[in-house]
Amino acid sequence: MSNIETKPCNIDPVHIRQANDFLANHGIADFFYGITTKVKMPSLHQFKKLRSRLPAEMLKARYGIYSSDNIRIFRHRYLQHFASADEAYFDRNHPGPNVWRNPDYTGGKGEQFKRLMEEHGIVSRAAWLLPVKYNPDWHAAFVLFSDQPRETLLATFTKNREAIERQLQLYSSLFNDQCIAQLNPISNFNCLSLKSMQVLKMTAQGYSSDEIGHKLVISESGVNYHQNRLKELFYAKNRAQLVSLAHTQGVLN
Repeated sequence: MSNIETKPCNIDPVHIRQANDFLANHGIADFFYGITTKVKMPSLHQFKKLRSRLPAEMLKARYGIYSSDNIRIFRHRYLQHFASADEAYFDRNHPGPNVWRNPDYTGGKGEQFKRLMEEHGIVSRAAWLLPVKYNPDWHAAFVLFSDQPRETLLATFTKNREAIERQLQLYSSLFNDQCIAQLNPISNFNCLSLKSMQVLKMTAQGYSSDEIGHKLVISESGVNYHQNRLKELFYAKNRAQLVSLAHTQGVLN
């Protein structure tokens, strides 16, 4: 499986084991963690595909946090071969717990999909979405995998929702603080063009729009276009905040 593009984040395995142990007490055998976007602005064309969670786009994530290599392999095979035909994958997820409907094993790849699930010991799945302090247009997502029936998992989440959410928020904050440079969706999904990245770096170095345009051989209005798009992308009000957020989120590190 060396061809899997999404790599594990550089994080202390102790933290992952602690999160996995906590989730195991609530019927979760494995998890995957990442950050995605809920951007609605059509002008941000790089995020259009992410907004739809298209499997081919999700496969392009450079980094994620996995409870085990088993689930990293499953995620890759699932997105590559089965997610596009799995209606449950495209159901709308809301903040908090979202227990997915049972997999549909009918259709051309049904038997293969079933074998994949059985091979990795997965019976039911869920996604738990949380807010991210770095950007109001982002969601932190724990994708959860259980060897228990959907009804059992749903009952567990309903009964223990507050306690689970409180703990997941703590783990989410820990993961983000340690790995935001890898997990932020702007870098993780390569959402900046080379030109936009050049403009961002030179803006951070204090160059004026005129100076940036001269060095990059583009018009001043072209520089302003890139800067305005960058401000939208980072949810920044001005150039100073743009630079600050880009540093905080690890894009300029």
